[in-house]
Amino acid sequence: MKMTTVRVDDHLLDRVDGIAKSQSRPRSWIINQALERFVDYEEWFELEVKAGLTEVERGDVALDTEVRSAFNKWGVDAG
Repeated sequence: MKMTTVRVDDHLLDRVDGIAKSQSRPRSWIINQALERFVDYEEWFELEVKAGLTEVERGDVALDTEVRSAFNKWGVDAG
């Protein structure tokens, strides 16, 4: 495991410390968990955006009329 240094806002660090205390965990564990969740989400989001853009490039998108029809089917006014 590598060590790194970051600057953290005092209020945010107080919040981290509060979570660490309530979970009886060290600050570093909480920060690592938060980073892991953030990185997992960002990687997932990037893949989903790329997949969506690929669908658009292929022309694999719904027409406005298809979207409205699908929403109307469920009683939702899609404008």
